[in-house]
Amino acid sequence: MTTEATESVARPAAQVFAFIADVRNDPRWHTDVLQAKLAEGETVRAGSVFEIRTKPVMGISGGTVTVSAYDPPRIVFDIRMGKLTPRTTFTVVPDGDGCRVTRRIEVEPQGLLRVMAPFMGGKLRSSNAGFLASLKRVLESEADRAQN
Repeated sequence: MTTEATESVARPAAQVFAFIADVRNDPRWHTDVLQAKLAEGETVRAGSVFEIRTKPVMGISGGTVTVSAYDPPRIVFDIRMGKLTPRTTFTVVPDGDGCRVTRRIEVEPQGLLRVMAPFMGGKLRSSNAGFLASLKRVLESEADRAQN
């Protein structure tokens, strides 16, 4: 399954990329992520691993997010949450005074989830768009507060 969504954000592309690249910011905008910490070091780069706690549909679970590619304007995260191993790619490009953020999710359902895949596609698409809308709200409201 693959889905992609794009959102315009009224913030400079470099700032938005840096915010997205640091998964420790996810609890501020990604409604399923409760906590994220960098496993070691302080600098985010290819190979960095974040430990996360999430609260998706049922219960709280943990997993890891590995930065598999860090090539601005593109960053790729390989996620491990039990049997789910989605790959999320963000591309952040300048657009006027702000930027355009594209979030692409690729996931290969395993086991019983394969049977449910046709029903999960719509939920995945709407969640992806919702997460980007939340990212936009957070980044733009922080910019508004900084200006006031």
